Amino acid sequence: MLFLNIFLVVFSPYMAFLPMVISGVLLLQRGGYVLKNTWNLGLMFLFMWSFFVGVANDNPVSTIASISFLFYLFISIYLQNYYNEESQIEKLFKNIILVSLGSAFIGILERVTPLNDVSTWWKQLFGIYPQVVFSETQRISGTFGNPNIAGAWYAAMVLICFYFFQRSEKYKKAAYGLGVLLFFGVLMLTESRGATIGLVLGLIVYAYFMGHKKSILALSLILFLGVTLMLIFPNLFPRGYNLFDSIRDRKEIWLNCLNMFKYKPYSGWGLLGIYYAGRDVYHYSRTFHGHNFWITIATTLGVVGLSVFVYMKYHLLKELKLLSQNNCRLTPLLGGLLAIILGQGIIDFTIMNPQGGIIFFGSSALISGLAFQHDYFAVKDFYTSSLRVKNRKI
Repeated sequence: MLFLNIFLVVFSPYMAFLPMVISGVLLLQRGGYVLKNTWNLGLMFLFMWSFFVGVANDNPVSTIASISFLFYLFISIYLQNYYNEESQIEKLFKNIILVSLGSAFIGILERVTPLNDVSTWWKQLFGIYPQVVFSETQRISGTFGNPNIAGAWYAAMVLICFYFFQRSEKYKKAAYGLGVLLFFGVLMLTESRGATIGLVLGLIVYAYFMGHKKSILALSLILFLGVTLMLIFPNLFPRGYNLFDSIRDRKEIWLNCLNMFKYKPYSGWGLLGIYYAGRDVYHYSRTFHGHNFWITIATTLGVVGLSVFVYMKYHLLKELKLLSQNNCRLTPLLGGLLAIILGQGIIDFTIMNPQGGIIFFGSSALISGLAFQHDYFAVKDFYTSSLRVKNRKI
């Protein structure tokens, strides 16, 4: 069942929601604890708030889309129930790598063969055929239907393989090293600038929690020089010919989103409201999202939704700090995965797609679940020690 669920997530943008629904059904059947923590309560609030905003804006599509927060709550609770130990999470990541190898192979075939030239029903079903036709036909989308979503996923796989590369020995180390090269290669074939920047930021966060100050400085310098050179000599980089057009387009989208935000600063326009309601205030091309993580949240869910999201992320940072203090070996990886999505979120909004969303919400849920375990045992140890001290005094 686990392997099937991972397959559905990796190989189909449409069916990626099925594992979330299945996890909700299993929780209802089997029971299990539901942590009343900031992450779960925040997701429940965002579901109710986005539902209310969709109704208030008289937008049925936005109202239905709010259910996605409920699905992410299901998968969060499931992960916190069944993947709350480091060894369990590592086994989960290893299975994700195995399935993702198939996606990478399809991505390579897409580049060297006319695999995506003809649309068939099964390609549409599994997401092998791009759901949005890109003019830049040289970019691959693998099994994700979008080069930027594919870039986010492959960047995450690079980081996960790198984690196991550092922790393995002999032939396993070589295998994970090849995995790093393979996924980095297909990431480059997506030509996703945002995902590449996200990966570097993810590595910086990874190095931070590993305590490697020199690596942080080196990676930061690479990122700065890379962006600077790209702006000065854009033609030396993939898709450099349209770099400034892309910057101009995003600037216009951001300005239009801010214009929408001024109309409804508190409630927002609802999920997908940028596309469906934006025609009333847009003076530019309509898009499904604001091509920026925080601008999109502010425009769709207003100050209320944005404030809740910011607080949820702030609390996750505190939980990452707790995990680091308790020497949780997964802290650098989980922090790095969040950084990939938030880094790419400077110019994109990949969590709108369920596959990108699972990286973000799944990693956050794992952080929250592990933090509860460490915090619980810390409190228990403190309570036990206090009793021993008290008994000695007696």
